[in-house]
Amino acid sequence: MKIVFLQNFWFDFIGTMYLSAILKKKGHTTDLFIEGSEKDLIGAIVKSKPDIVGFYTITGSHLWAVNTARRLKGKIDVFTVFGGPHATFFPEIVEREGVDACLIGECEYALLELVENLERSQDIRNIKNLWLKQNGEIYKNSVRPPVDDLDYLPFPDRELYYKYKFLRNNPNKSFLTGRGCPYECTFCFNASFRKLYKNHGKLIRRISPERMIQELSTVIERYGAKSIRFDDDLFAVNGKWVGEFLEFYRREINLPFTCYLRANLVNEDIVRKLKMGGCFLSYFGIESGNQENRNKILKKNITNDQIEKTSQLLRKHAIDVGTFNMLCLPGETIEQAFETINLNRKIKSDYLWCSIIQPYPKTELEKISRELGYLTKDYDVDNLTNSYFKSSILKNKDHKALNNLQKLFYIAVKFSFLERIIKYMIHFDLPKFFNTVFYLTYGYRYIKTYRISPFRLMVMGIKLKKFM
Repeated sequence: MKIVFLQNFWFDFIGTMYLSAILKKKGHTTDLFIEGSEKDLIGAIVKSKPDIVGFYTITGSHLWAVNTARRLKGKIDVFTVFGGPHATFFPEIVEREGVDACLIGECEYALLELVENLERSQDIRNIKNLWLKQNGEIYKNSVRPPVDDLDYLPFPDRELYYKYKFLRNNPNKSFLTGRGCPYECTFCFNASFRKLYKNHGKLIRRISPERMIQELSTVIERYGAKSIRFDDDLFAVNGKWVGEFLEFYRREINLPFTCYLRANLVNEDIVRKLKMGGCFLSYFGIESGNQENRNKILKKNITNDQIEKTSQLLRKHAIDVGTFNMLCLPGETIEQAFETINLNRKIKSDYLWCSIIQPYPKTELEKISRELGYLTKDYDVDNLTNSYFKSSILKNKDHKALNNLQKLFYIAVKFSFLERIIKYMIHFDLPKFFNTVFYLTYGYRYIKTYRISPFRLMVMGIKLKKFM
């Protein structure tokens, strides 16, 4: 069968690459279209004559997927299936016109079973991980156990995305070395993901160091790379694995890389191993500089002392510090927001990422926000935008000023002498000014983090403008 994947974001998703690899291994044909890549997207898909169209869905852009599926089914008889984070946590989207099925959770083998059953005209109503709409009925199936041995999976199919020169020529290639996160942050879906898979198997898994080196070597040899980005939520969750892997990495790959850490898991031994392996920048989450907000509202369970110690260890070993931050927490004041700015100043964060918090439905943060009265009664998933950089949906007293401060966050941290002016300016309605400052500082951070050219950043900005 022919399966076409469809998305509206210029990013090469490793999950979609795994799906394509599994299907190709079994003799099926796959292709991918990204909105904006074709003058007539629907026409291009129709021309490719797919049997199945799979949508990668992210909360906030899910309505685009629904509308596109409806338009597509008006032109061609095709089976549409939604996957990705939104389909996993909001599988009821299958009830909408144009959507035939949703795949929830880790769905490599669920998709393969669906494709092969459709090919043989067999029953698809009882496939694990599948929610199906058929003859007016909705069939809801539970998940199968997650893949226990990640080494068993084929390498992600990068050819799927690398038909596009913009993605193929990215000098910074991204990889995942494992799956799963054990923490309970209220703004994240990981807690819900664990509930989905309760009693179904192990969620925290890593690819073996040897297998990971094979994947890296294959990609670098075939496509080239100047630096590597490990996109795992927690790259150093297992110190033993990190040590073994980075020994191989230094000998066999030896390219500079970035990774994500968690402050309460960092120690000198891990940082020493990161530096030995070639790490030049590590990001970790501060989220809020107000320790009570960080630990009571966001449930990060990380102290300011741990954040400061992590920064000190990274600097001691000449690794640049990057931080993730959020503004517009429920009930947050201007003074509390400046605690986040001041903590970043104190640790002298090199590269700052600051977003506007989104209380995604079905997370604990949404529940907290409702209980505290910061969400309207009619708030639901369709109210969310596709960007966490635009504005907050929470009804804080200082809503406008906090949104504006997020745009000036980098300037506020790096140029402390401007604090009084910034505190004054954020109360004014100057969207063009605030957005311009944000784009310039975000772009600078992106160039430095991922070692790309200003020209590539400009092209990327054009492609991603609706998400910023």
